[in-house]
Amino acid sequence: MNRRGGTAAAVMLLIVCSGIGGMLSSCQRGQPPVTRSPGHGPPATGRDTSLVLMGAPQVAPTAVSLIDRAAQSVDLEMYELGRPSIITALAAAARRGVLVKVILDPTERESVIAARSLRSSGVRVRTLRVPGGIDHVKLLIIDRSNVLTGGVNFGTGSSYTTDVDMEFPAADASAATEVFDQDWRASSVASEPHTSWHPASPASGAFYPFVTGPAIESSLLAMLGAVKAGTKCTVLANYLSDTKLLGALENASRHGVLVDVLLNPDSYGSAAAANALGSAGAHVRMSPNHPYLHAKVLACGELAMAGSANFSYDGMNVNHELDVVLSGSDAASVSALASRLFEEDA
Repeated sequence: MNRRGGTAAAVMLLIVCSGIGGMLSSCQRGQPPVTRSPGHGPPATGRDTSLVLMGAPQVAPTAVSLIDRAAQSVDLEMYELGRPSIITALAAAARRGVLVKVILDPTERESVIAARSLRSSGVRVRTLRVPGGIDHVKLLIIDRSNVLTGGVNFGTGSSYTTDVDMEFPAADASAATEVFDQDWRASSVASEPHTSWHPASPASGAFYPFVTGPAIESSLLAMLGAVKAGTKCTVLANYLSDTKLLGALENASRHGVLVDVLLNPDSYGSAAAANALGSAGAHVRMSPNHPYLHAKVLACGELAMAGSANFSYDGMNVNHELDVVLSGSDAASVSALASRLFEEDA
């Protein structure tokens, strides 16, 4: 493990373990997670573990490039899929013999249309029904060795948003694959009746560095509880209405954490959140939504989380989501990006 992020990595491991009651496999083994440090060499394992951050405009071209290079498999779980270049790349991969498996949300209009097109091209497509909610995950895995995930959909307009995606290489692919495989088992094929029955439940818990289900909110709250006074925390929020997370941010601000919050003015709860956080001493701005603020990021120095989960009740408790927990220099990179977006987008 690269010692540059060793302390932060240990703190993040403690956060996730305590937040989810020890469901994390490395909690059970008592082993710290590998900390990836871009530009500072690989960890002791010798694996290339650098993290690549990108904004929404770079996501679709990156996805197409990854799919075009796939030799054996493409696994995609996506809430909104309508980008023609990505649909074309998926179909082409299937035609050249790559095993392409796609999980879509059955309630999203673009995804329903894409599903019909992909099935006709030989792509294996399933849908994941979430009672009372949606399958909001954004996850692409190539040859079970490269991972692209974050908050950016693959929709026709998704590139025109303020958001963050992360590309992970082989060191983290097995954890992401475990999430996808569990969701694949929980999904339904087109010939099955549209009922709430599934052969299995979607992934839930921690698959470090990925977290799903209640582990997302628990990890966010534990992270805020661990941040020291004087640390800068930047929040980029499409929605910020979850009362637990809002209360934790207010408490952190009152205890000396430097909280910067960028909110989407068109989203439910933003005005109330701005008033509450402002009263607690946080620095709050409303995005002009040019482009549309779609991000879900909490970044506090060498601790950070980002992903698909909105900071709302549904995002924390109802929808199926996938977030990433980061420490050390990876988290510092996310923090720097979040700070820049806070300044530029407001």
